[in-house]
Amino acid sequence: MNTLIHGTLIALALTLAACSKAPAPTPQPEKPKAAPVIIKGAVVQATERAFPRFLRVTGQLTGQNDAVVAADSMGRVVSALIERGSVVKAGDVLAKLDERQPKLSLAEAEASVNLAKARLALAKNEQERNKPLAEKKAVADADYQKLLTEVAAREAELSAAEARHALAQKTLDDCVIRALFGGVVAERMVEPGEYVRADSPIARVVDLATLRLVLSVPETEVGALVIGQAVEFTTAAFPALSFTGKLKFLGAKMREASRDLVIEALVDNADGRLRPGFFCDARIRLREEKAVAVPATALRIEGTRRKVFVITRDKAISERLVEVGETREGFTEIRRGVTAGESVLDKPAAGASDGQRFEPAA
Repeated sequence: MNTLIHGTLIALALTLAACSKAPAPTPQPEKPKAAPVIIKGAVVQATERAFPRFLRVTGQLTGQNDAVVAADSMGRVVSALIERGSVVKAGDVLAKLDERQPKLSLAEAEASVNLAKARLALAKNEQERNKPLAEKKAVADADYQKLLTEVAAREAELSAAEARHALAQKTLDDCVIRALFGGVVAERMVEPGEYVRADSPIARVVDLATLRLVLSVPETEVGALVIGQAVEFTTAAFPALSFTGKLKFLGAKMREASRDLVIEALVDNADGRLRPGFFCDARIRLREEKAVAVPATALRIEGTRRKVFVITRDKAISERLVEVGETREGFTEIRRGVTAGESVLDKPAAGASDGQRFEPAA
């Protein structure tokens, strides 16, 4: 009886174990493999071309003529005829001073000149009247010499009176303060009613027709500079425009602290767009050198990165990050990333990426 029960339990356990096994998985059909992406396009060769080499420096614009006009006279300002930004020509009136006292001084000087002329004429008449008598020894030589001395003294007196007259005339003329050269008034420094002295500033006038671009060149590049070289520059005020000037002045001495040389280029500014004080990024053309180049259309620009797609021997696309240089006549210099003779995809499609297959366009 016990043997029968034991056998029954074993059979039941085997039955339950068989029921707990998972069913065999159903075989799934294989997914079809995606067809490889094929990029079609034109191929161009990386070649060597001549590119200019530039010395890149920074500098600042200053006025060719930039002066603070002084009064050069004393008196009260009765009118200031200019404002900031006024365009003036050489000789235009900037301000006027009170002329009453200079006019009185001039009148006094004129009277002194007339008095000196009269005294000189009297002395000369006396000397001429006594000259025949002196020749006949009717007048003592000492007395005649006194007459000659009197004439010389009156001539000196007249010269001094005329000098005082000229000085009085200048003082009167200086009451009208004029521009020494044409330009734009950068600042007016006086107001009507103020009292000025000879050294008092009246206005600052800047000639904008021609500007100076002051640059600092490192010692290692000084030997490549020549008077007359073209200087190209840009400024933050007009970021889309490029301006040019010509190298005109080279400093006579290196600056010891910074080991650089100050140079100046003259810039034609007839349209008046540029202003003294503008900060500039400039480049000076030095020479030409050969370098690897590809058409500018072969570049893909992604922010600050530049890429090209090189066609490998097995007809695949190899994506390369490149370092670019100058652009000239539709070709861009490749300083790093591509060698001469390599094939490059021209006008790469938006979907082009590394590892894709390539086929030439029909």
